[in-house]
Amino acid sequence: MKFENKKWVLRVALAGALSLGVATVAKADSTAAAAPTFSVIAQELATQSFGTYSGTGTQTTPNSRTGDALSFNLQHVILGSVYSIDAIDNLTVSSELVGGFALLNAYDTHSLSDIYNGLALKVGQFQIPFGYNAYQTPDQLIRINYNTIDTLTSPAGTVVDAAQQFDLGAELDQNWSDLSLQLAVVQNNGAINSTGNKDWAARAQWKSQNVLLGLSDYYQASSVGVVNNTNFFGANASVLVDIFRLDLEAILGNQGNGVSGNGYSAILSAKTNGFQPAVWYEFTNSNASNIPAAYNNMNTPDLGIGLNFDLAAKTRLAIDADFTGYNANNNGGGDLLAVNTERVQLQEVF
Repeated sequence: MKFENKKWVLRVALAGALSLGVATVAKADSTAAAAPTFSVIAQELATQSFGTYSGTGTQTTPNSRTGDALSFNLQHVILGSVYSIDAIDNLTVSSELVGGFALLNAYDTHSLSDIYNGLALKVGQFQIPFGYNAYQTPDQLIRINYNTIDTLTSPAGTVVDAAQQFDLGAELDQNWSDLSLQLAVVQNNGAINSTGNKDWAARAQWKSQNVLLGLSDYYQASSVGVVNNTNFFGANASVLVDIFRLDLEAILGNQGNGVSGNGYSAILSAKTNGFQPAVWYEFTNSNASNIPAAYNNMNTPDLGIGLNFDLAAKTRLAIDADFTGYNANNNGGGDLLAVNTERVQLQEVF
């Protein structure tokens, strides 16, 4: 985070603290201030990778790493709080503690229902409204990790374990019973812009009892010429039939300067009492140097299976296996099943 960004966040935090104090004093003589709500998401992760390369000769297994690997670590510890300042303002703050303190959300939501029912203004640092899978919190995911396409083809770029990105700005939200609209202007999250141009994001989600449809767009004006402008378009659809759920998502990205990258994902799951099996397939197609676009849109596929067990009301055990042995950059592509990674995650939500 840039130094000037940190100053903005500090101002937001100070403004929030002052708002809390003023609201509490104002209510002291009339009604008691609403108690804030707190939440904790804790996820512990064990990872084992097989089919990796450990020799010193020519590497023949695509996507391999040096030696098999087994690791145990905390994946996420997210602290969150929502405080109702008054009837029309709510302050939301959340932070990630794994890998050091990282502020995620620090924003005020101001209701504009007096202008139009369901209208609200969000100001501060918040999650950029783009995509479907990447817009979920870690505890809402069906698979343990975020989709690979989120980190390779979304405006967030490659980040650790998620395409979730948070930025400073303002967002206008409109919610009806079956449709939600978001329009945001953010300070700038991209590396191509260092002179203060603002980015724009828009997201729409429509839902019925058995169908969810969504569109989103992210536009970034470059500071170094129109040819470097970036624009990402996302589309998602979910269909629910009895215990089955099918989630589809596509991200089409113009990364500027002639570089483009697209990603496609499908997740099929079945939700029963305390048990949720799932299978997924995703692949990317890009002309970026790290993802060659020459092998029929099948450059870096990921075939996965997973099992989720609800051990208690807020305790989940998840087991995933991802097969990623195929790489179009390798002669012949390789065997998709040759490289696989198993993950076991225990999740607690307090």
